[in-house]
This record gives sequence, C-alpha cells and structure tokens, in this order.
Amino acid sequence: MAKGKGFYKPYWALCVLRVLLVLVPHTGYIHPDEFFQTVEVLAGRIFELDVSLPWEFNVTAPVRSIGLPYFTVGLSYKILQTLDIFTRLYMNFNFITPYYLLVFPRMFICLLSFLVDYSLYKLCVINSEKYKSRLLILSSSFVMIIYGTRTFTNSIELILFALLLYYVGESMIFSNVVLRQREYINKRYHKTKNPVERAKFHKLRLILTSDSYRNCFQIATISVLGFFNRPSFLCYALFPLFFWLYRGIGYRSVMSTEFHIRIMLLILSSTVTIVFLILVDSFFYGYISWGEIGMLDVSINSFVFPPLNFIKYNIDSNNLARHGLHPRYLHFLVNIPLLFNVLGVLALFGIASLLIKLIRGKYNLLPTVRSIKGLMTASFVTPTILLSLFPHQESRFIIPIILPLVYLHAFDIYKEPDHALIKAPKNTTNKKDLTEKKSNHKSHYLLKAWFSVNVLCVLYFGFIQQGGVLPVTAFLSNEVNDKPYYNYHVVTSHIYSIPHAFLLQPDTEKVFYKNKSKYQISKHVFTYERGSKDTTILLRDISAILNTANNKARRYRMFLLISGSLLEQLEQAMKSREFSQIYMKNVSNFYPHFSAEALPDFSELIHILSVMDMKSLKYEMITKCLINILRSFSLSVFEVKLIKPQSI
Repeated sequence: MAKGKGFYKPYWALCVLRVLLVLVPHTGYIHPDEFFQTVEVLAGRIFELDVSLPWEFNVTAPVRSIGLPYFTVGLSYKILQTLDIFTRLYMNFNFITPYYLLVFPRMFICLLSFLVDYSLYKLCVINSEKYKSRLLILSSSFVMIIYGTRTFTNSIELILFALLLYYVGESMIFSNVVLRQREYINKRYHKTKNPVERAKFHKLRLILTSDSYRNCFQIATISVLGFFNRPSFLCYALFPLFFWLYRGIGYRSVMSTEFHIRIMLLILSSTVTIVFLILVDSFFYGYISWGEIGMLDVSINSFVFPPLNFIKYNIDSNNLARHGLHPRYLHFLVNIPLLFNVLGVLALFGIASLLIKLIRGKYNLLPTVRSIKGLMTASFVTPTILLSLFPHQESRFIIPIILPLVYLHAFDIYKEPDHALIKAPKNTTNKKDLTEKKSNHKSHYLLKAWFSVNVLCVLYFGFIQQGGVLPVTAFLSNEVNDKPYYNYHVVTSHIYSIPHAFLLQPDTEKVFYKNKSKYQISKHVFTYERGSKDTTILLRDISAILNTANNKARRYRMFLLISGSLLEQLEQAMKSREFSQIYMKNVSNFYPHFSAEALPDFSELIHILSVMDMKSLKYEMITKCLINILRSFSLSVFEVKLIKPQSI
C-alpha cells in the first residue's frame, strides 16, 4: 500500500473518509453494548464520573475481562486525560466533554482497524494475489466504516481475527515454500553418489530455515487476547489454529509428532499472556491488591477468570432468553445479507457451490487444507455455523468474517483489470472474450449495487438509527452542569439507554478529602428508562416521579425524552383529566432519529395519496402531513412540570 506501484487513490480516499466520519462524528446508536461494555466502565474509572455499570461487571461473578478494553478504550482515555491536564493549565481549554469522550476512543479503534486492511493486503501480496479490488471492497463496506470504528468488543474481535489470519496465512505460505525446497534438497541428497555434491546438499539442509514454529508466539498471544476479549473468539480461532498446526503434515520431512509438539508450544507460548490478563482482571475487580502480594497473602481465591463465568452464563438458555432468542438460521439467512449485502449473497452462493461439489464427489475442486483459499473458506463457514448453535444471535457477532469474505468474493464484485503488455486486435473476437465481457458487465452492476447499499447503510446505522440519543446527552450535560444545585429527573421512552458518563457528573460513591475531612457528592441526576411502555402508563410514572420530587426540599427539573413518532399519542393521552396537573414544554428536537421501537405512522400520507382526489388536495393538508412525518424522525425533549395543564 505504499506510494508508487501500490498507491491506489480510491482506497486511500475511503480511508480518509473512515477517519473523517469518526470526527464528524456519526451519532447513530447501534446497540448499548458499544458504551456499556467499554466506555461507561472506563470513563467512570479514569475520570471518576458517575456511571451506570452493567451487570457483566458484577464483582461477585464478572463475565467480562477488562484487559483488552482497558488497553484500547482505556488507553485512549488516559491520553485524553493527559492532554486535558496540559490544555487546562496552559490554554484554558477543557477536553473532558461529551464530544471528546465519544470521539477519542472511536479514533483509537479506527486507527487499529487499519490493521484489518494491512492484514488483507499482506495476505494478497505474499500469496501473489491482486489486492486493489479487495482493498476497495473492504474499505467501502459500512461494516468497516461504522462497526469497525466503534467501541464494541466485537470491533476488537474483528481486528484480532484479521491479525490471526495474517500470521497463520503467512506461516502456511512460508511452510509451503520451505517444504518444497526441503523435499527437493533431500531428494537430491539421497540420489547423488558424488561425495562433493552430497556435502553441498547436506550444508543446504543444515542452513535451510525452520518453518515448524513460525509465528507461534504471535498466534498464541492473539488467540488468548481474543478469548479474554470475547470467549466466542474460540469459534473464529478454531480452524486457523488447526491450519497452522497441520502445516506440512504428510510431507516426508515432517513427522506426525510435529502436530502435538506445536500444540504444546502454543500452550506454553500463551501462558505469559494468560497470567498477565488474569492479574489485570483480578486487580480491576479487587480480588487482589499489592498489599496482599507484599504480605504473601495470596491464594486461588485471589484471582478471577471472567471468560469462565462468560461461558457458564451463555451455555444456559434461560440466561440467553433474557436477551432475546432467535432462530438458529438467523446468521446465514438474515445477518450475513444484512451486514455484507452483495458480498454476503455471493458468499452464500459460494457455500452452495461447495456443497454441490462435495455431494457430487468432486473433491479435487474443493479448497485444500494447505491453501489460503481453504483457510479463508473455513474461517468464514465454521465460525458462522458454531455461532449459529447459540440461540441468541446479533448481527455484530459475525462482523469478523468480513476479511475472509472479501478475500474470497471481492473479485466477483470488482474485477481488477489486467495490465497486459500485448493487446489483442479490436476485430478479433472469440467465446472467451464474449464471456469476459458478460462477466465484466455483471460485475459493473454488482459494484453499483455494492456502493449504493453501503452508502445507505452508512447513513442509516451511522446517523439515523437512534441518532438523537448521543446529541441529547450533550444537551443534558450542559443543562445539569449549568445548574448543579437542581435535582434532575430524566425519563426516557422508546429509546436506547443514555450513556451516563457523557453527562459528566462526579462519582457519587467516591470519597473526597478536604482539610482533613472527608465527604461524598450527593447524586442529583436520576434517569428512568421506561422502555416501550404505553404513553398512558408513561404519564402515570411521570406523575408519580413528579409528586415524589415535589415533596422534597431541593428544587428539581424533569425532562422527558421521547421518539417524535409518539408525539400524537402523547398529545392524546395528555388530554385525559387524570393528567391535568402535568404541563409539558417542548424545549428541543434532535434530527435525524429513527426508533424501531416506535415506527413512524405513514397512514395519513397513504390515505391522502390513495383515497383523496388529487384535484381536491390542499397545500396546507399536504404540508401538515409532511411536517408530522418529519417530526416522527426526531427525538423530542420536553420539560415537565406540575402546574396548570396546557396543551403540548
């Protein structure tokens, strides 16, 4: 990917776009785990903020390891904290704002995501494959632009899986070359009777580079890091590790015992990383301290192993039912086409083609265990099958398979042109040329479809889905920090959880010291998540909260955050005499915002267009209808009070 022969402008333009969109930033809210498994935990610990710790980080039986999040998101926050100290001191500039808390860790993950691109590039180069078309398809995928730059543990898993595939693939190609050389030298050594030649070939045998344990430490370390980050990484690492272990088995110069020796060496190489991550988790969750180590007061109970708790939790279907159960075909029939669109459909057809060859007994046409194509095929099919065995299936669980998919099928979407030195005459045509023209014509349409779908997905997942939630946190942060002497009650309806860290409230559990006295800061921001409750029930909850707050001495303010598509229902519910003492004032609206939990109502527009006579349509009628639809794609903020009722 260096300049000159490897410099490819469309790819670099897409790389710049990936970085710029992080800085914009894209405010689409894909899933709460993006914040509550990384950002919320580490922002609270590093900046001493009041946060909402998720159940996964329960000290009694934690199911999440903090190691990888700490050295990615946590490291970015440490850098931000250091910058803030200097800018406050010398420039009177504050870095601890909702914008920087959001963007800094994303930028760190974004920079790491280019390791996926680099791994793909290197795999193509060492295997003498074309890389430009593959890099173009990879970098234009919304999975890399959006998911690849988010603070999901799945995004870290994507990066680690790409590195694992690179080191395994590099080892395989190196072994194939070395083993051929070794077989040739051994053959010549045993055949020749000339002592001089035998001595020469014997020297070559001695100096020939060993390939048996190549990249062993890197592969072991990546596998352990991936396992601690998400134990489901075993599903991804299983076949790449097998391919690495199996290298050369079957050659005369490689004994079958090498397979077992490599397993033992992998285990030994992984020991240091395992011990290190266990220590990090044990210190983080308070199972051990330096004082206990100094006093040698250490036992097996002084350590914690979150991946084991993770596995125990997820093998229980009752636990998975709390998060939603899905049909086991969801990954193959829904999630792959959703995430990878054209590429995903081509991959499914590729699987069907392999199955047909297998059924027909055409084993010679199947990818071999010694080829990169075989590695990529297994690295796509096997993880998807293994993850499909679990009834809880979210699309982000399979984002790491993008690299093998791109390697296998990117050339079907965009055929990289051959730069032949000799071109055939224009008037010369044959069946091969006609077939190639048809193939290029098909590829042209596939490329258009690929770009079109990915642009729409970038807009939707990057800016529209729950797109008002993150901007509203900046609004709330300004409100609660401008008037800290108020209690704030924030009620949410039909939206995802607000990351509490972005409200920038000091930790209410921390003990502060001043003039030899200690004190704690009382909590004055309270959130009430009401999920997808009916608006009538929602208003009853609001009324109860207001009555409780009204009976306390401290002044208060209440905000209701609700999807714009529910405003008409809210207006109707507010007309009830039961809520006559509640007054709501619309203080702000955030666009664009789409909530699948509260779909916009298009019935009025459909009625106007399908039933009414076009001649009788009035401008005011259409305008009012379009305004209502536009308002549906917003997140509305209301300030709520207990005074004389007025209309919304």
